[in-house]
Amino acid sequence: MAGLGIGLLLGARGGPSLSRPVFDPATRTASGRAPRGATVIVLLDGMPVGTATTSALGRWSHQLGTAPSPGQALAARTEITSPATVIGPGYAASGETVRRLAGFGGDQGNQIRPSDGTKTAFNVRKRFYTPVPIPNPEVAYTGFHYNSGAEFDYPNEATYHSAIELPDGTIRDMGAPVTVVPGTILARSEKAAGFTVPAGFYWIRTHGRVPSGGRWSYTDAFRSANAGHMEEGVDLVDKATSGTIGNATQQLPAAAIGLVGDMSSSHRLFALAGDSISQGIGGYSHGAAPGLALGILAGLVVQTGTGSVLHLGRSGASAQANRATYTRRIALMQALGVTDIFCDLGVNDMSSSSSAATLKGHLTTLFGAFKAAIPSVRIYQSTITPSTVATAPITEGNQTVPAAMQDGRRLAFNADLRTGGFGSLLAGFVEFALPAQLPGDPHLWRAGFASDTGNPGSQQHPNAAGGEAIILAAAAENALAI
Repeated sequence: MAGLGIGLLLGARGGPSLSRPVFDPATRTASGRAPRGATVIVLLDGMPVGTATTSALGRWSHQLGTAPSPGQALAARTEITSPATVIGPGYAASGETVRRLAGFGGDQGNQIRPSDGTKTAFNVRKRFYTPVPIPNPEVAYTGFHYNSGAEFDYPNEATYHSAIELPDGTIRDMGAPVTVVPGTILARSEKAAGFTVPAGFYWIRTHGRVPSGGRWSYTDAFRSANAGHMEEGVDLVDKATSGTIGNATQQLPAAAIGLVGDMSSSHRLFALAGDSISQGIGGYSHGAAPGLALGILAGLVVQTGTGSVLHLGRSGASAQANRATYTRRIALMQALGVTDIFCDLGVNDMSSSSSAATLKGHLTTLFGAFKAAIPSVRIYQSTITPSTVATAPITEGNQTVPAAMQDGRRLAFNADLRTGGFGSLLAGFVEFALPAQLPGDPHLWRAGFASDTGNPGSQQHPNAAGGEAIILAAAAENALAI
């Protein structure tokens, strides 16, 4: 299957399958996904209450005249007729199964590695994780990457032959090679019908090729886990389904983002649109998936088992950068059926002397873009933690912070967020700042790593103990309703 952009991909597959409708009580709006061009009939207890037409990206919405009463069932039916094909009728109701990302292994690659002009093949094996079993999986790839908030196309096409490896040694070939071209939003391997990946760790083994003299990108997000080598050669034997993989046991080029499978519609997919504290940069690794450096928010989602994560940010990203550079990532969220978006953006804006009002304006623009593309999505923003060297006790007044953040702007932003300053754009906020500040433990902040501007060592991330403290506090608050 050739790599496709979002429009071509949806066209080739007939558009996204019909999803269970989501209802927003505040606006009395039902919304969902369906094949593009479909007429969607909205049903309440089986009776039609309105119609909608899906967009080019397979989204539909309809505002009900009155809100459903408690106990009433909201559903949707599609009808498509065209000169070329007839699809349907489809039907989706509460409890249906949807195709959604469930098994993940990190964000897209951000490092470009050139071939020497002749060595164009590679064999790699990377560990991934799923909190739930994944029936009928497909390997998902993209043709873009990002670094420090910006989005980039891969510099050339790449072809991949992949297999899934389970802990018991089972290896499942994922079918014919997939070619991913620059800018591809989502390409998928063949579906492994009848095969289920159990909850826990698994591996994606990939044999790949780029054109002579070409380049590839590889994942560098999980620094502690990467081997730092990539096996390459003129005529490497394809080791996706046989043989040994070699040195590159923790790297997978060109952004294989995980497995898409048949999930219950109640299984949530959290897109992590944040800075490094949620992304896994800085050494935090959750106990449920050690070695993956999941990040604090990812650890919170994973330990509940109610959702999976899609990493969409990079260390050094900011609300200011991301408000204009999320076009491809929004398309990827649409294609994968993201249900929730979590942001912990703001530290880098504060360090760059943005005012609280300026940061709020940038985030409002970004949140508005999310809502315009995915009306039913739930968005959460975290309070901004200090970016500090640890001193004891860890309180607001006993921190070494960048000079640009010593004037109270971070506190002003957090106070506004806590009192509902973003209105209906947010489903809620997650309290990261207070649990990071208040425990009197000088070891909550990890030395030797800085993601913001300034001298290395002067601005820090929580270490494992600090990450656990924040997760426990956030889980007790349960702002994400998980």
